[in-house]
Amino acid sequence: MSDEEKFRAQFGKRSCFRLASSLDLSFIPSKLFCRDEVINSLIYSFRRILEESEQPAINCLLLGRGGVGKTATAKYFGRNFRNIALEKNVNVFIEYYDAINFRSKSKIIRELLGKYTHGSGRGFSDDEAIKIILSKLIKDKGYMLLILDEVHLLNPDDILAFLNIAETFGHQNAKLSIILISRINDWMRIENEKILSRLNEKIKLNPYNFDEAMQILKYRSEIAFNEDIDEDILEMISQIVVDHQNMRHGIEILRKSGLFADKEGLEEITADIIREASNEVYPTFRGEIIDQLKDQELIALLGIVRSLIRNNEPFTLVDDAFEEYSSLCVNYSLTSHVKMSFRKYVRKLNQLKIISSKTVRIEEAERGRHLEITLLDIPAPKLLELLEDLFNKKFSN
Repeated sequence: MSDEEKFRAQFGKRSCFRLASSLDLSFIPSKLFCRDEVINSLIYSFRRILEESEQPAINCLLLGRGGVGKTATAKYFGRNFRNIALEKNVNVFIEYYDAINFRSKSKIIRELLGKYTHGSGRGFSDDEAIKIILSKLIKDKGYMLLILDEVHLLNPDDILAFLNIAETFGHQNAKLSIILISRINDWMRIENEKILSRLNEKIKLNPYNFDEAMQILKYRSEIAFNEDIDEDILEMISQIVVDHQNMRHGIEILRKSGLFADKEGLEEITADIIREASNEVYPTFRGEIIDQLKDQELIALLGIVRSLIRNNEPFTLVDDAFEEYSSLCVNYSLTSHVKMSFRKYVRKLNQLKIISSKTVRIEEAERGRHLEITLLDIPAPKLLELLEDLFNKKFSN
């Protein structure tokens, strides 16, 4: 059999998946279970936009730990809100931005300006750009619902500026409402009286219980797989979800289990496959962030990991990590930045909850203080394997 025939044979194999993409993080199901109260709260807040001729600006915040469905709930609401609005002849536009990718108000505004006016935004201030966007919405008799995810990564002044759009440009001109999304602890660091005063509602989402996890996983597995998964298996995954208080963990286990079954040519997913998949999934480590880090942030993270492994300690010092980073820059033919810039990358990784860093006092040290760095939620060897594979693909000639 030729290589091409082998290649074709692999594509010809029957997959256990009916719709593998339904287990992707970006997938929004047609049914959203166990979030009726949250959806109803959003409906009660935003229905005024469809009922009142002045179409007020509404600002809401969704709060909760990772894996409780904040993003899915916001996107699900947005999709259905738009459909209802169209039935009432209100042209609603839904725009979603994750601050992991769009790290400033200016970047988000310019992205919106380019989308709605096909201009680059160069030469305009943020306020001028917003005014152009709002004018375009009025001209087209449209209304925008802007969803800002991981909003804590924006500067608090930027968040306040978004929430203040109606006050700044006039309520009659502000055809725009906002849903903010954040983890609770992250939000507490940026919350202040001015920001709170601009929120119409703050909604907290709690982790799913066992019965809720079962209901969601059963539904998602029915969409994703050709054959039903045994209830015992779903109960096993549901317990993992409850233990870690993270539904994303359970859905990722389903996805990895299906991939493993396909690879091994198995017709059903067993308990052993679930255990194997569970060992590869880390409930609060958001691996998708790795794909969105800038090159210098990636190389800084790899330097930290290499330093942790070399020292064989639960933490490393910023000076040791910087040495590894500098060496790696040479290996991958990247420009090595100064230590001050490296510390900036460390702060960003800390902010994204990939690492944890703290300043400790050491009497014998020259300046008496050291920055200690450790990883969160994923062992250093596992992350090293992930990063080295990425780097070999991305930077090797």
